[in-house]
Amino acid sequence: MNIEIPIIQLAEPSNAFSLAKLAEKTFRDAFAQFINKEDFQSYVAHSFTENQIRSELIDTASTFFIAKLKDKWVGYAKLYQSPPPDCVKQLPAIELARLYSIQQYLGYGVGAALLEACLNCARSRAFKSIWLSSWKENHRGNAFYAKMQFEIFGTKTFALGSDIQEDYVFARPIR
Repeated sequence: MNIEIPIIQLAEPSNAFSLAKLAEKTFRDAFAQFINKEDFQSYVAHSFTENQIRSELIDTASTFFIAKLKDKWVGYAKLYQSPPPDCVKQLPAIELARLYSIQQYLGYGVGAALLEACLNCARSRAFKSIWLSSWKENHRGNAFYAKMQFEIFGTKTFALGSDIQEDYVFARPIR
């Protein structure tokens, strides 16, 4: 099988509508079946609107990347400059706040290409490590992060409505 290498580009505020649709689709595909429907719908209705995504795109603490195969958007990532949890010791550190691929493109190298773009961006900004939080029940995602040389350094909670989830805190050095 001849698999094309994803093209990674920086997202711009003009991409807000399309990025919001992609973000909602990938989040729904990844987690809708596992979370209380009301909590899930409320979170999605707030988090993935065009206006919300546009506000994140213009936030100077955020950097978004879009993965494309041919002309189709197949995934995205978001870096976010925020204070890391105390368990992340290698500073300065930047958060990989989102990394999602359309389900049918899992295994096509989309996640690895997006992560490489994030690492290159973080390296160019002199960050020493990159961290993320991932739901403990996100087995496929957690296996991917381990494969990409992330290690678990702690845990934290994430509230998705009334659903309080336990997340792993992963981190890795930026070489």
